[in-house]
Amino acid sequence: MKILTRLFVAIVLLAGILAGCAGTPEPGNNQAGAGTPPAKADEAKQETGQWPRTYVDALGREIVLEKKPEKVALLFFRNFEHMFLLEETPVAATDLNVLDDWESLAPYRSSKITDIGSMTSPNLEKLLEVGPDLIIMVSGRYGSYGDKLEKIAPVITVDSNENNWQKALREYGKIFGKEQKAETEITRIETLIADSKEQLKKFSDKTFGVIMLGEKQFWGFTTQFIFNKETGLGLQPPSKYVDMSSKGEQISLEGLAAMNPDYMFVSDIGGSSKKLQGYLKNLEGDSAWNSLNAIKNGHMYALDSSIAAGGPLGIELGVKTIVKNMLAQ
Repeated sequence: MKILTRLFVAIVLLAGILAGCAGTPEPGNNQAGAGTPPAKADEAKQETGQWPRTYVDALGREIVLEKKPEKVALLFFRNFEHMFLLEETPVAATDLNVLDDWESLAPYRSSKITDIGSMTSPNLEKLLEVGPDLIIMVSGRYGSYGDKLEKIAPVITVDSNENNWQKALREYGKIFGKEQKAETEITRIETLIADSKEQLKKFSDKTFGVIMLGEKQFWGFTTQFIFNKETGLGLQPPSKYVDMSSKGEQISLEGLAAMNPDYMFVSDIGGSSKKLQGYLKNLEGDSAWNSLNAIKNGHMYALDSSIAAGGPLGIELGVKTIVKNMLAQ
């Protein structure tokens, strides 16, 4: 992930711009429209949600949403997947390069989204021009420029360390009044994982490694959807796999050789499939790399780097990629 050079923006904000969602909320209209089949009336009401509603964000702040957000600015690249899965598209966002870098987001590359820079230094002038009715940002950045954002539109903070994709998707369901849609997608992906786990049981005696490559860098990941015995595919990591966090840990090539997994899935830690091919090309003549069982037996496969973000679409693509490659054995 490229982090753009921090920009210092001086903005004279227009008088009258809302600082938040303050004001007396009006009753939401949840009646089914003319021509709506009676059998679907309750379903439609549940899907659109009740408005106004109060949302408690990651910092414990209460934000009143008077109506369903329609023009949302997203200042956290890891949550693109959650919005898209709920059939919502931000009008503006930071770090738009992930749309090109992650194959999990390939179906959404034609989306018209205003680029407002990086989440470390968003372009507030451009954001003001867009005029969002809601801004979603990382809680850890709120102290840096959250007060400036609130002069543009109401702000909701999300947890940057949230590794539970189901919980994160449910939170977005609350924001957009799509709780039922969130549950439907959670069930769909959890079913995919469970079914795939059954198909991969015949590899229970084999070991697997998930390695993110960089410029002379190797990162081992204990990716939960791959290794978790209860909620993941339940694949077996090497016995010498270090006790790493979900974010991974940098290891040496010699350390990887000591782990020596039977199967190995690799990805570029920066998100570029073109760079990944370059890294692999440079390793072709390395004796330690070529000594790995996965390399000698042709059991190395590429994964989309979106798996590191732990989002639902990245997990779905990762599971399908693993099953496709493993069952082709």
